[in-house]
Amino acid sequence: MKTTMNKIMIALQALAALCVMGAVKLWAPVCGKLLELVNGNQIPMKCHWAGQAAIAVSVIILAAAVMALLAKKEYKGLMVVTAVAAALLFLVFTSLIGVCASETMRCQTTKIWGIGGAIVVFAASLINLLSGKEGQIPG
Repeated sequence: MKTTMNKIMIALQALAALCVMGAVKLWAPVCGKLLELVNGNQIPMKCHWAGQAAIAVSVIILAAAVMALLAKKEYKGLMVVTAVAAALLFLVFTSLIGVCASETMRCQTTKIWGIGGAIVVFAASLINLLSGKEGQIPG
C-alpha cells in the first residue's frame, strides 16, 4: 500500500513534468530563431530540438507518475522509469543536445526549468525507491 509520502512524491513528479512542458511551450519558450546555412537553407537552432526532446521525456514522466498514482498497489518499476527519464531530461539540456551558448538567449531560462524539473523528479523517484516499501508490477 502506498503511503501518503509516496503519493506526494508521485504527485510532485507529475507537477514537475507539467512545469517543464509549460516552460518549454508557455512561460520560458525556447528560441524561435532559425540558423541560416551556407547554402541558404534555414534550420531550427539546437534549443528547439532540446525543447522537443524535453516535451517527449516529460510526457513519459507524466504518464509514469499518473500510472503510479492510480495503481492499486505500489510498484517500483515506474519509479525506475521516472528516475531514468529524469536523468535523460537533465542530459538533454546539459550535454546531449543543449541550448544556445549565448547567456542572453531566452532558452537559458528554459534550460533552468528543465534541469530543475529533472532534479525534482529524480529526487522524488529516489525517495520512493528507497522508502522500503516493496511493490509489484501489475500483471
